[in-house]
Amino acid sequence: MLDVAPELAQILELARAQRPDPQGWSLVADVDWLAGCYYASGSARLLQPLPGGGLGGCAVVSPPRSGESQMAAASSMLRPGREGLWAAQLAWIEEYIVASGAEAARIVSECLNDSEQQRWKAAGYRLVFEELAMERDLSGGIDAPSRWPDGTTLIEWGNDAASASFDVYQAAFRDRPGFPGWSRSEWIERVCGDRDFAPDASLCVLLDGVPAGFVVCDRGWVDQVGVTPEHRRGLATALVNEATSRMRADGIRTARLHVNTNNPRALATWRRLGWHVSGRRGRFERESTQVVPRIP
Repeated sequence: MLDVAPELAQILELARAQRPDPQGWSLVADVDWLAGCYYASGSARLLQPLPGGGLGGCAVVSPPRSGESQMAAASSMLRPGREGLWAAQLAWIEEYIVASGAEAARIVSECLNDSEQQRWKAAGYRLVFEELAMERDLSGGIDAPSRWPDGTTLIEWGNDAASASFDVYQAAFRDRPGFPGWSRSEWIERVCGDRDFAPDASLCVLLDGVPAGFVVCDRGWVDQVGVTPEHRRGLATALVNEATSRMRADGIRTARLHVNTNNPRALATWRRLGWHVSGRRGRFERESTQVVPRIP
């Protein structure tokens, strides 16, 4: 079996070096994510070594997977100050996308910055998804108790809470662009199936017996929070405060969450409550490529 550890260590060092905020959060600096991305079955990798050691850049292209409309996936990194490597990196990515037989391509960026966004835009790719990671320090004082509306009932996580939360999820998000339309069982598996799922920090809220809000958490993460449209008057704040209070009681010192950049109301709410941006991620897509393969 090929020993990828030395190569992966170089990619990890580059991932850490190209983060805009060395202390910020980014999935790109997680060794398990990098291994799954850069060494997936059938993937091709480009390493761009520097004369003095280390990598100036790297990229990976994975061929289309079954059921993904012939869409290839790619990801890349550049060390700050080594932007001159971009032309060769892009040419390599385009050639391998064509060679894969893909009809479209998705670019995955888990450490997005303005320069990278402009590079992909100039190459004809469209930003289709953008999310901010936000975090809050839990090591300080204790939060004030959550303020629940009259008629509130909290349901601890279990089958009843999961089923009621799905009803809220549909009411809260089905009109948003890109709503996936998962079935009840699919959604529950997606939010509860992760090994880091934290049932003690997840709950559903009923108002006068009707499902009105929910929060689902992984360890240290507010994974998803939803409130029905008619109850969006502080209920999300109460849910997140309750979740982070439970995280603190479990010994967690930093809580994180994702917020889509097309949701400025939520972004403003979290900032007001003491959360700050710690990372940025995005997805770019292009329907076709005109590059002629020249891979030896």
